[in-house]
Amino acid sequence: MLAIGEFSKICHLTLKTIRYHDEIGLLKPAYTDAKSGYRYYNISQLETALLITRLKTYLFSLEEIKMMLTNGQDVSLFLAKMKAKQKNLSQQIIFYSSLLKKLELDIQLLEEEKNIMSYLQQIDIKLVDHLPFNILAQRKQLNIANFLIHFNELLSKVVFEKLTPAAKPLAIFHSAEYVPENYDVEMAIPIVANTKATKVFNPGLCAMATLIGSYDELPSVHTKLHAWIKENHYKLNGAPFEVYQTDPHTTPKDTNIIEIFFPIK
Repeated sequence: MLAIGEFSKICHLTLKTIRYHDEIGLLKPAYTDAKSGYRYYNISQLETALLITRLKTYLFSLEEIKMMLTNGQDVSLFLAKMKAKQKNLSQQIIFYSSLLKKLELDIQLLEEEKNIMSYLQQIDIKLVDHLPFNILAQRKQLNIANFLIHFNELLSKVVFEKLTPAAKPLAIFHSAEYVPENYDVEMAIPIVANTKATKVFNPGLCAMATLIGSYDELPSVHTKLHAWIKENHYKLNGAPFEVYQTDPHTTPKDTNIIEIFFPIK
């Protein structure tokens, strides 16, 4: 058997780490001396220690690793966890690659002594008189992360009731503040026929901008719209809404087309 010091030296884990693994039940010693409290490990446990270190490099939490080791004989579960982590890391790589490109562009602008916020000037605002139409709507307090799930519920209702969409779907945002976990959203689909289930949507005069790209850029569009409304002496006159010109299920993140409307007077 190996004393804890020997075990530490071989697997390159600190004594503090090894003791903590024991405390949380991740890697218990093979034997603990009742009088001295000294921990002893079997040679075979070195492989387990190496596996723990390997899984930590993949950014699994200790809780996840403990669960995977506890069910170590379940190869399908282990494989599923590894594939899920692979997908997560791939998504992070894409995110950070995109972030790095944006950072490089901002650095380039600063080196040219330009304002990195100048992109706001490129957002075009239009004044439109939005035509009224019938909508089938569903208003909920929802988590924005589940937005598409709730939209699918409404789309299913349209199909079930054999209604004919008249235009692209939209979402009306009623919340007074941004609380993504509990957002007051009214999802709606314009319908050709006027039925008992539909209502008239008539926002009237609106300031409108089109976003082509990621939803992450929406705050920039909202900022420009608010500034334009103030500069042109208008006031808000209802809940803002978005019209989705592209299908968020099938459209790549950077090529989304969303029209943002702010009713004004």
